[in-house]
Amino acid sequence: MGKLIKAELYRTKKVNGFWVFALFIFLFMAAVPFVASEKADSAETFFAGSMSMLAIGAMLIALMASYIVGRGYHHRTCMYEVMAGNSPMRIILSKLLSIALPIALIVYVAHLIGLGIACTMSSEGLSDVLVREPLFFLTLLRYTSFGVLLTMCVKSLLGPGLAYVRLLVESIALIVISAATGMNLDENTFNADLVVSNTTSTVVNTAFLSQQGVLLTTPMSSSVVWQSVGGFVLELLLWGGIAYFIYAKKDY
Repeated sequence: MGKLIKAELYRTKKVNGFWVFALFIFLFMAAVPFVASEKADSAETFFAGSMSMLAIGAMLIALMASYIVGRGYHHRTCMYEVMAGNSPMRIILSKLLSIALPIALIVYVAHLIGLGIACTMSSEGLSDVLVREPLFFLTLLRYTSFGVLLTMCVKSLLGPGLAYVRLLVESIALIVISAATGMNLDENTFNADLVVSNTTSTVVNTAFLSQQGVLLTTPMSSSVVWQSVGGFVLELLLWGGIAYFIYAKKDY
């Protein structure tokens, strides 16, 4: 496993534009929430700004993770992992640990830096924000894991395109739901109602990637935790299961 991860990290560092893309995402996640909140003058407003921009940021990191994996298939470097006799589970875990996890960490560190800057202005709402931080990181990891696993399923550079379509469909679904239920996407009540008051909405929120501001729900509830954790597990089981089946059947 260690050799697989080391080799994957080495290839990732050689990807053209990786560091430029990483720097762009880093600055985006650290700075944009200030613009989104007009003035992120406290921990509370900064976190709200971070979540409001999660849809765009998550699309970027999912596409980034997907592109890195897809490039390996495009240049057929992934074949060496199979030829070396590695099991499907080892290959899947190595890519999650060497691609999905580092990208999520880069974005999360950028977020924490922005949060720290906001706290120098005011620590208002900090205790409430800190409770939600682990779930925020889990949401980021869910996006990057989705990008990695989806591309492993299609085994080509089609992965980023399919990831984009998936996230685009999610955004459209949210608009349809809001129109059907009469809820305003711009109102905080939409987030709370979507999470706790409607069974159908709860299922939809768990199945999708939680970009609709579920972590802004006040007060923090066990429903939010279960949906965030449950959605992450479902994502891994769905796409990870398909990838494992493809590799186990030696369909590569």
